[in-house]
Amino acid sequence: MPELFKTVETFFTLQMPYCENLELRRTVFRFGEGPRVAVTSGIHGDELEGLYVCHLLAAWLEQLHATSPASLRGTVELYPALNTLGIDTLTRSLPVFDTDLNRNFPGSPDGAIPHRIAHAIMGSLAGADLVIDIHASNIFLREIPQVRINQECADKLVPLARMMNLDLIWLHSAVTVLESTIAHSLNSNGVPCLVVEMGVGMRITPEYCEQLVTGILAVWQELGIIAPEVRLTPQLHHPLVADDSNVHYLNAQTSGLFVPSASHWTDVHKGELLGTIVSPHHGGILSQLRSPVDGILFTLREYPIVYEGSLVARIMAVKQRRI
Repeated sequence: MPELFKTVETFFTLQMPYCENLELRRTVFRFGEGPRVAVTSGIHGDELEGLYVCHLLAAWLEQLHATSPASLRGTVELYPALNTLGIDTLTRSLPVFDTDLNRNFPGSPDGAIPHRIAHAIMGSLAGADLVIDIHASNIFLREIPQVRINQECADKLVPLARMMNLDLIWLHSAVTVLESTIAHSLNSNGVPCLVVEMGVGMRITPEYCEQLVTGILAVWQELGIIAPEVRLTPQLHHPLVADDSNVHYLNAQTSGLFVPSASHWTDVHKGELLGTIVSPHHGGILSQLRSPVDGILFTLREYPIVYEGSLVARIMAVKQRRI
């Protein structure tokens, strides 16, 4: 039986103040001369969905090698935890430096520690045929499984995104895309990168993770990582497409306690009550949130405490939900 070359590699090491080292690691599956793909996650310490996706992918690759080793062709790299300190402390940013690691790309080899980490990640991913960067939402909002793409990269990335078995492709205008993110930096350097957003911070949503794995495997098969004769789980999700013209943001009109009336990822109608904001000090209702359009509720507040202006929901305006 051909041997699957599986290694756990350290691609960045930093000496800590007291007898410890910070290490960033990747698991690499090498088999054959096919394309090279990567999955990254955990760049925010409170986003855990991607860690479970990496586990599921590793288990699938190991099982396929045990039963049909010649069906694997190429290299797969899994980066479960790019912000290990943040994950250890359940902190979204990079601890001590109090900075969002995903605002420090492409980084610098001689800069501050966040820039050095970002530079090492960029170097490790250089030359990949595709990177899938997995994010969860924060602790405040729940998101349906979606791919977010800069409109400047749409021609190249949307065909792949349609194969990802997710529910939504959200195209962002160039002016709203932060140039200091890993995805923008990779795409600017010629490495195609898809950004996946799903679930809620500090939690794992197994059904979302399994849904995404089905899509990732389909893309890998399309790229030639997996032999065409391997039968994959059928894709059941076909994405809707959102952009700046059909996404509506609903923000809290006052501070208080948000109590939802509508369910996440459901059809809503113009004027429909989505939830109320109440005060724990009296029995009245402070404000009501109603849908401004007929559409789909694809983002919904998970954490109930809101301040005036807090994002509560996003709705994509459509006439009918597509299944």
